[in-house]
Amino acid sequence: MKKIKIAIWGINVVLVAIILFLVMGKGMNNSSTNTAEKTYTVRTDNSNYFNGIVQENDKRAVSDQPKSEDETLASSRVINGQKVTKGQILFTFYRDMSSDLASANSEIQQAQLAIQDYNSSDQTTADKIELSKNREALALAQAKLNKINKAQNRTVTAPISGTYYKDDSGRSYIYGSPVIQGNVNEYSLSKIKLGQNVTVIKNDGTKISGNFQQKDAIPYSTHNVSYYHFRVATDTKLSYGMHVQIKTEADGYKIPKNALWARNTVKVLKNGKKHKKHVTIKKKDQNYYVIDGLKAGDKIVLK
Repeated sequence: MKKIKIAIWGINVVLVAIILFLVMGKGMNNSSTNTAEKTYTVRTDNSNYFNGIVQENDKRAVSDQPKSEDETLASSRVINGQKVTKGQILFTFYRDMSSDLASANSEIQQAQLAIQDYNSSDQTTADKIELSKNREALALAQAKLNKINKAQNRTVTAPISGTYYKDDSGRSYIYGSPVIQGNVNEYSLSKIKLGQNVTVIKNDGTKISGNFQQKDAIPYSTHNVSYYHFRVATDTKLSYGMHVQIKTEADGYKIPKNALWARNTVKVLKNGKKHKKHVTIKKKDQNYYVIDGLKAGDKIVLK
C-alpha cells in the first residue's frame, strides 16, 4: 500500500512539472512574440545596381589603302594597339604628279612675269585692270600647286586621340577613351543622377570610383518600354569589352524614428538580450539612416 502511494505521488509530481513546463513555455512564446512585435529588422541599404560594359567614347575609321591606282602607301607610322594623339600622322602616300607640278609652276611664272610688266608707277586704268587679273591668276596657280603637292604626298592623321586598331578584315579605327556604357528602362531613369559618385565593381571583385557622366534624353527604343543609355567615367583605365557592375552610393540603412533610444543610440536584440549600440545617424527629409554601426539583418528594439 505504501508503495502504491509513493507511485501515485511520483505521477502527480511529473504531471505538475509537465503543466508548469507548458505554462512557462507558452509564456515565453508570448514574450518572444511581444518582443518580435517591438523589433525592426534592418534591411539592405538603398543602393541601386546597374550593369555596364566598357566601350569607347568615340570611334573613327581611318584607312591605309591608296585612293587611286597610281597612288602607293609610302609609310605606315602606327602599329596595332598603339596609343595616338589627335593630328598625329598615321600613313603617308605618294602619287607621281610631276607633270601636273610642272604645269602649275609654269602658270605661276607666267603670272609673275605679267605682274612685273604692269607693276609700274605709271599705270593707266587698263594697266590696273590687267594687273588685278594677273594677281588673281597668280593666286589661283599657287593654290593649284598646293593642292597638287598635297595630292602627291597625301597623309592620313588621327581624327581623335585614342588607340589604333586594325581588325581581321583589314578595317582600321581609332578607338577613343574607354568608358562604361549601360542602359536602363524608363522606370529606373530617375535613379541615374549626373555627377553622382558610384562604385564600379570589376569582374574580379576589384572596386574603383566613378561617376555618372551622361544619360540620354531620348530613348533608343519605344516599344512597350523605353530604354536609355548612360555613361560612367572613371580615372582608372579599363579594358574594352569588360563587364562591370555599377553601385550607387547609399544614404545608409533606413530605420524608424522610434528605434532611437537616445542620440545616436539603438538597442540591438541578440540571443534574446538587448545591447546598446552607438551608431552614426544621418537625417534626410523625415527619414533616419544609419551610416555606420549596423548591418543588414540586425534586429533593433523599438520604443
